[in-house]
Amino acid sequence: MKVDFPTVLGIFTVSILCIFAVSMTVFGNDTYSIEVVDSSSKSNMERNAEILSDINKQAIIHQRNNEQEKFDEQTALMQENLKKIASDSLGINITMSDVFVSYFPLVEGSKVEILKDRESFQVCDIVENIPIHLQEIRKAKMFQIFAEKYSEYHIELFLQDERRNNASFHYGLIATSDDGKSALTYFHADSCTNEITDFDNYYLSCRDMKQDYFFSTKNYDDIFASLNHEEFCIIPLDDWRQSVYDYRKTLSDKMDEHIQKLESVDQNSETVMEIRSEIHRLELLSNLLSMMASHTFEDKIIHKKIQEYDYVFGSPPDELLELLEQKK
Repeated sequence: MKVDFPTVLGIFTVSILCIFAVSMTVFGNDTYSIEVVDSSSKSNMERNAEILSDINKQAIIHQRNNEQEKFDEQTALMQENLKKIASDSLGINITMSDVFVSYFPLVEGSKVEILKDRESFQVCDIVENIPIHLQEIRKAKMFQIFAEKYSEYHIELFLQDERRNNASFHYGLIATSDDGKSALTYFHADSCTNEITDFDNYYLSCRDMKQDYFFSTKNYDDIFASLNHEEFCIIPLDDWRQSVYDYRKTLSDKMDEHIQKLESVDQNSETVMEIRSEIHRLELLSNLLSMMASHTFEDKIIHKKIQEYDYVFGSPPDELLELLEQKK
């Protein structure tokens, strides 16, 4: 059968169009899917913001009217919705969410009372921006490495309103093991810019109540070593830092003893001033040792703290001087 050139050209053109259409179907769906996800994410964020804002407004009304039962219902509703929104925004399972009662309901930025000893600064509304902050936290490296190790454990989100201090809002994450060990990290969001102010910083705190163990650090190497350690949460220390940590723990135990003693004596007796002075001394030493063990402070800062101690209490204890000598 003879096929003329126009017919061949027509078939060829149709084929090219079909291939192009299929290609657009295959690749176009991906592009469309991404756009839909972005659009859906945005609408979800707006919807979540409205949900939290509405709950907060209702809580304010019930609190103002002294309707405790209805207020408690809104508090529980806020906790439950925060848990769902945080799980979705952070991409991990948040098993519990908590807005400390002392901070709920969240007041408007214009009504936040700035501490008297602080210079005036701008404070903005917070509740409708919580979904934005959670999505920004998800991008932080500290969150990603924290989630990588602890996403299979129970994780609690807790929120603290710190706007009266520096216009920021606190987001804490606590992972807990079945035997009660815990790992904690946190982030802060500027209430006006929505910037995560410690986005590039690192913080990890490990606690084991049964072993009376507690250690926190902002040192990246320590955190990286901990998150790669087989233990649930422990900061591996070299011999010198372990000695510093052990000495600090001894002083902390002594300070606890003096605090208990202070509670049991007559508050009008002369002994009270002596006990308080000793508690202050132990506290200064304990803070100094924490700085030394954390490995995140320069020697000149530690030296300045030692001078401050010397000015108030005289020469530092021999144990501390020995540790400083060992470090040289």
